[in-house]
Amino acid sequence: MIVSLFDRGTGPGAASLRWWQRCPFAHVKTAFLLPDGSWKILEALGEINRVVWRDPMPADSHARALAFIDPPDSEAEARAAEFGAAQHGKGYDYAGIGAFLARRDRTAAELQLEREGREVWFCSEADFAVALKAGRPLHARMQPFECSVRDAWISPVRVEIPNPLARL
Repeated sequence: MIVSLFDRGTGPGAASLRWWQRCPFAHVKTAFLLPDGSWKILEALGEINRVVWRDPMPADSHARALAFIDPPDSEAEARAAEFGAAQHGKGYDYAGIGAFLARRDRTAAELQLEREGREVWFCSEADFAVALKAGRPLHARMQPFECSVRDAWISPVRVEIPNPLARL
């Protein structure tokens, strides 16, 4: 199972992001239910300039959760989880989020880098990339670097569910 977890965030930065996106959330992270029954979280964190693959924390249980309406098969979920784990330690995409917030199109060189592989991510970009790896793109004509938290929240391929981490 792959679940996207949405948080409001705290502070003026999160409030600005919520206002700018016209969205109740400023942050998204992706949770994976692994075959052994444990959960792992993929999260791009600007405050530490890193992407982390971590165990759940109590705060994760308070997030709003979305799951795919048509869940991927176990092989697709495994590919997505493997991709998520491989992102651990990569950097935060400050340039991408800046261009995204400024609504600036990426250059041809930046788009080529997007196709060749990523070394940095912002939160909704990583969430979208996971969905692609699972074979469930969040929006038909969108690339990961175009996806805002609002776009991730309103994706037509997912539905809100009770947060499965609330039971942990």
